[in-house]
Amino acid sequence: MKKLNFNISLVIRILVITILLFLIAFFILKKYPFSITLSLITTITVLVETIFFVQNHLSQNQKIIHALLYDDFSLNFSQSQFKKENSTIKLYQKIKDEHTFNSSKEILYHQLLNAVSSGFLILKKEENDHKIIFMNKHFQNMFNIPQLSSWNYLKKFIPQFTNALEERQFEEIKTTIDIQINGEERQTYVIQNSKTKITNEEYDVIFLDSIQRVIDVTEKEAWMNIMKVIAHEIINSLTPIYSLANTTKMYFESDELDKQDYEDIKLSLDTIMNRSQHLQTFIDQYRQLTMLPSPIKSIHNLNEIIQAIQQSFRNEFIEKNINFTSSVSSEIMVNVDRIQLEQVFINLIKNAIYSVENSPERLIEISIIQSENRLQIIVHDSGNLIDETIVSKIFLPFYTTRKNGAGIGLTLSKTIIEAHKGYLFYKQNNGIKQFVIVLGM
Repeated sequence: MKKLNFNISLVIRILVITILLFLIAFFILKKYPFSITLSLITTITVLVETIFFVQNHLSQNQKIIHALLYDDFSLNFSQSQFKKENSTIKLYQKIKDEHTFNSSKEILYHQLLNAVSSGFLILKKEENDHKIIFMNKHFQNMFNIPQLSSWNYLKKFIPQFTNALEERQFEEIKTTIDIQINGEERQTYVIQNSKTKITNEEYDVIFLDSIQRVIDVTEKEAWMNIMKVIAHEIINSLTPIYSLANTTKMYFESDELDKQDYEDIKLSLDTIMNRSQHLQTFIDQYRQLTMLPSPIKSIHNLNEIIQAIQQSFRNEFIEKNINFTSSVSSEIMVNVDRIQLEQVFINLIKNAIYSVENSPERLIEISIIQSENRLQIIVHDSGNLIDETIVSKIFLPFYTTRKNGAGIGLTLSKTIIEAHKGYLFYKQNNGIKQFVIVLGM
């Protein structure tokens, strides 16, 4: 027999109690003492049973509500209980299933973030502080720190990192910072903070990566591309040389040579010489890149270096109607190899001249951004932006889009700046293109 649900059971008990009360009243009027006593005992018994029945039902619901409040999903209900028309049990089971599904997703997300070879940190903003709610394994390994939940405790391990965010009041940023741990070598890191709001809670998602690791990955890819270029150049030169040498050999093995044969032999030898010269030039350029001498540094006035470069290009600027400006202060001093840094400026300005030749506004500008331990020298021109499809290739050796370009200017410049413990990069946005030289102060 199907069990009655709670509401019907309660109504039946109330009806029984009501009937018993009417019987008690009737027996009192008729003055039946024995019946009054029996009815009264029966009524009390039913009333007590009803109270226990209601308490039992409320106790079960209270237990479920308490479990939901404290995220306790250890309660289990039998199939017969679940089949009852008990909305509280069904609600508990639904929330439990959703919690299990969300927990599985959270585990998956954590595994994915832990597999990423960059540091990730997620902070939750509290009243006057921040709480670390996630820190991936790479972040821990990067600084050899345990899993932490306290932002104040993290300050003790990497104060340069925490100070960089606090000084900017946790605003959305993308910049570089220097971090030194336990007296080890100071390293430069890329740091990016993004803010997001979820159900009125504010979170900071922080990305951190070592510039050296990024450089290593990029360098490996660059070397693969270099080898492709070298193989291409050598094959393009050696294939015709071998073919023409073999043809010439066949001519000399012939018993009789006429005038036309001698002309063909001469043409073959000229071609062999040209291709050999091309290959020699290529090798010389490659040697220039790979055998760059170590910089001999001394203190120089940056403005004087730029003025000297401007003077050397003066006639070309006038001839091509190019407006060259510099906002570099005469007080800025740099510790560099002057000859090598001048070569970098020459290469960048040559590229800028080529870029602005067909522009209605021909402007080349050099400016600086100076911070506590970094100097950024920015070379900007008003030429067209570089096609996004080739931006990643512009620093590759021998890669050029110019008809008479050798493709080593930017590569050589980058090599020189890196030899000075700095870096050179290109950026463009909002119609502005810039080559940026970053040097330590």
